[in-house]
Amino acid sequence: MSPPGDSAHGANPWLAPLFALLGSLTEVAQAVTGDEIAARWLIRAAVAVIVLGAIRHALRGRLARWRPSFGGRLATATASTRRLGSALWPWLRMLAIGIAAGGAVLALWVLASAGWRLLQAHLGQCPMPREIIVSVPSYDVARFEDLTDAFTRARATGRCAGTRMKVVASPPIAGLAAASRNGWRTPDGQRLIGPRPDLLVVESREIANMLDVATGNGLVEDVGQIAYTEIVVGVTEPLRNQVERDTRGAGLESVLRFFTEDDRNFVRPDPLISGAGLLATVGLDSHRVFPDLESAEDRMRTLPEEMGDAFWNDQANPVSLLCNLQRDFDPRRNNLLRRSAFLAPRHLIEDYNRRTARFCAEGDRGDGRLWIPEIPPLAVLDYHAIRLAWPDRDSPERVTVVHDLADWLRTQDVLPGSEPRRQAAKARPTGAAGELARAIETIRGREQRLDVALVLDGSGSMQRHLPVAVRSVKEIVDALRPTDQVSVDIARRPSRQGPPQVYPAYPLDTVGAQGEQVVQYLGQWTPRDWDLDVAETIARMRNRTMHVLVIVTDTSMGKQADLRRITAEVIGNAAEIPSDAPVYIVNTGDDDCPPALRPDAGLGDSGAFCVDAAGLDVTTALDRLREPS
Repeated sequence: MSPPGDSAHGANPWLAPLFALLGSLTEVAQAVTGDEIAARWLIRAAVAVIVLGAIRHALRGRLARWRPSFGGRLATATASTRRLGSALWPWLRMLAIGIAAGGAVLALWVLASAGWRLLQAHLGQCPMPREIIVSVPSYDVARFEDLTDAFTRARATGRCAGTRMKVVASPPIAGLAAASRNGWRTPDGQRLIGPRPDLLVVESREIANMLDVATGNGLVEDVGQIAYTEIVVGVTEPLRNQVERDTRGAGLESVLRFFTEDDRNFVRPDPLISGAGLLATVGLDSHRVFPDLESAEDRMRTLPEEMGDAFWNDQANPVSLLCNLQRDFDPRRNNLLRRSAFLAPRHLIEDYNRRTARFCAEGDRGDGRLWIPEIPPLAVLDYHAIRLAWPDRDSPERVTVVHDLADWLRTQDVLPGSEPRRQAAKARPTGAAGELARAIETIRGREQRLDVALVLDGSGSMQRHLPVAVRSVKEIVDALRPTDQVSVDIARRPSRQGPPQVYPAYPLDTVGAQGEQVVQYLGQWTPRDWDLDVAETIARMRNRTMHVLVIVTDTSMGKQADLRRITAEVIGNAAEIPSDAPVYIVNTGDDDCPPALRPDAGLGDSGAFCVDAAGLDVTTALDRLREPS
């Protein structure tokens, strides 16, 4: 059998050019994917052989006709050479076609793999990215979300991101050191207070130093300043002329003293929630317009008392604090607010003035522009980034990403509208870490914080009353201030004859940190155990740290939860609570509270009191509790 010669392939002269075209896909694949193909030079040679063979096939007939014109020069070639060439050429061409076909298959495979990766990226099937948690002041969350999104896009490969940034609000400033020291858990170590951050942004170098000193366990690394702004004095426009006339531009101290008059006041974010509030307090104290920090705190807390409980929630957020100027308050309170100086970060006041309608939920009523006098700032906010290294998930890759993020943030306009970024060394320090810690303790001593122990009846009979119970708990949580603390426990018997239990659902933590979580938890909670009566519940909660014990239960007549049957035990156990904390029983059932447990005038005295959920007056009850003993 003779090998396949030219005649075997002459029927289709385009077969060889077609394989040559397929072989060229190798080059296309390399251009698209950037991958090197080991046999590319061999494939190029094979393609060249095929192309030459196609040219020879096309010119063979013409060469035969042109042979005489060359004067018989082609005829001088030996017969053996012609026979050898004719014998080897078909095999050589078939080998070249095979190599080119193999290269084409390899190229198609590379192209298919690249296309599949692009399709996966388009459909969201990217490899799982590494999650980086960034914790920032609550009023800066939206801004940092935009910044980290831009950082993630800049580092993405194709459409797949190697990292995923999650921005969360930091815990209250007073709890940052304890959070880091306890592994970002509650003081009892039972529950995470939120996602453990890889990068923590605090408002000041002094706060960063305080955090480092308090932890002292090598888990904290200050990776430097990323932004700069100032705490300034904002004056409402109606007072502008009077301030300019009375102070005559003398300086910061004279402007501050202007607002120490009896009909004026200071407004600043809550110092235990916001680092800006803490530094504003320390800065005000450093100018000695009040005899001491205690006097300054007493004066500044006069305004929230006048404005009512709702104003305490606004104090947790400088944005809401500023937007109070757009709201329609009682004229007496409104007048006090408009005769006060606002101590807030410059970039927030300027942003509020520029776009009030978008800044405030109430829109722009044109009632509350603020003027910033041309005086030195009250304090400096040189935002610092801190890397928190958690041993169970630390890695060189994570460290690199965190450092890259901090370096990138330094090149961005982190706080739009603020003063141009300056070196931290040129900033006037507000106070040392020890001074801030002492200020926190002083402020804690002046505030009227409540620790509320909330206990829920976990018996199956509560399923029918669960919507009422959830609504009552939400009313209680909403009426608390952000720095008040609340714990949640479930009272139950696992079986009819089982031992009584009170197990924690949420340990004691600030309402600002977990109030919303408590309500969400109850919305999907299912009571399904056996009754644990209220008297036994009080006995088991007797030594708990609290200012008030709130028990949410039903009063099923004839059953163990029937309060009429155990009234004496309830009163006796409540009287034995060492802290003299009153017991507040919220009745969600169909039966009325026993007459002996009905309060005559709210919840103010020690003892046990029962109130139907429909008649719950949380505000009055909490106000009575906050009154000095």
